[in-house]
Amino acid sequence: MKDDLTIFLHIPKTGGTTLNKIFQKQFSQEELFDHNRFNGEITKLELLTLEEKEKVKAVSGHYIFGIHRHFSLPFNYFTMLRDPVERVVSSFYFLRDFKGYEHLKNSSLEEFVKFDPQAHNLQTLMVSGIHNSPDLPLAIQNLKTFKSVGITERFDDSLFLLKNVYGWKDIHYTKQNITKQRPSINEVPEHIIELIKKNNDLDFELYKVANKLLDDQLKKLTAVERSQLDKYKNERNSY
Repeated sequence: MKDDLTIFLHIPKTGGTTLNKIFQKQFSQEELFDHNRFNGEITKLELLTLEEKEKVKAVSGHYIFGIHRHFSLPFNYFTMLRDPVERVVSSFYFLRDFKGYEHLKNSSLEEFVKFDPQAHNLQTLMVSGIHNSPDLPLAIQNLKTFKSVGITERFDDSLFLLKNVYGWKDIHYTKQNITKQRPSINEVPEHIIELIKKNNDLDFELYKVANKLLDDQLKKLTAVERSQLDKYKNERNSY
């Protein structure tokens, strides 16, 4: 696995920016292709030379499953999934202040949920690897091949497991890219929540599978590793 291409499939608004900061620390600039950036320069993946691709040991970005096909190395994936209602609400309030999404300034959360593709089973679409057509069975099949699967709501458990799986050295973090001025779920009208659930039915099923995979990983921890996890979480709570 040391010589594999490690791919972080970064689903928007799942805590991935925080996780990516940790991921970046594990590689040199010339080893990491990160959100269309290589060796400190903005570079499209298809424009990388063969020599540059051979140096890449890790990929991170908002890419769908299948980006490994651009490289010749054996590969492994990891990702982070989030409760679909939380992810959609966070996405709307983040995007409306983001360059390129100025049209959302005059839109409501309800309109976003109804009409924007990013509010419709995006997690399933990205993990299944099929553009514009989320395929739940394929997404589940792909997810079960991932080296590790994390859950935003269980971030510290997820991060500890990633450290174990990949041998990461430093997993201390400060939360990044937090969506400000967004309402809590309790403040979102019930009919909008129901609409999010309806439009993200596949994501809810995939989220259940991801939680089960995380539980299975945690059950495999040794007594020593369990003690290390408890210590890490206590330190995080104190921090």
